[in-house]
Amino acid sequence: VLVMVAQAAVGLIETSFVGKLGTDALAGMALVFPVVMLMQMTSAGAMGGGIASSVARALGAGRRDDANALVLHAAVIALGFGLAFSLALLLGGRWLYGQMGGSGASLEAALSYSHWVFAGAVLVWVFNSLAAVIRGTGNMSVPANVTVAGVVLLVPLSPWLIFGWGPVPALGIAGGAVALLLYYLAGTLA
Repeated sequence: VLVMVAQAAVGLIETSFVGKLGTDALAGMALVFPVVMLMQMTSAGAMGGGIASSVARALGAGRRDDANALVLHAAVIALGFGLAFSLALLLGGRWLYGQMGGSGASLEAALSYSHWVFAGAVLVWVFNSLAAVIRGTGNMSVPANVTVAGVVLLVPLSPWLIFGWGPVPALGIAGGAVALLLYYLAGTLA
């Protein structure tokens, strides 16, 4: 429950920061949000659930070698789906967001955010797949702790990159996407 609250809070907080950039930035983020959520829910829920259950079944049956092989398969699947999301949105994002009603400055803001997020889609997929592997071993606390620690990192990092501060230039809406990718990179490494 704490992890779900933390993740929801991040979305609300980041939206609040992007909203300070103006309505075009907020509308652009709103265009990208459903696709980002699709990727997150697919990688964490649908594929993540399958990964966790297959690892748990292998370990429960005493097949440690099979469980280890499943980790490799999960990583390969994560790379494949991450690359697929990257290609689809980097090449087809303008068309998709246009079909969703984006135009003008809001479409450009959507593309700025989307290009950054989906350039790093592999990080989202690998993070969620590795978390699912760990959950499949029966360890729920490590993925939860990494997620909550990442939220603590992301909350100050997001406005820092969006608005800039000191030697860090303001990246605008792209700063929110970069902060999100840094969160997934740190979480993956952890």
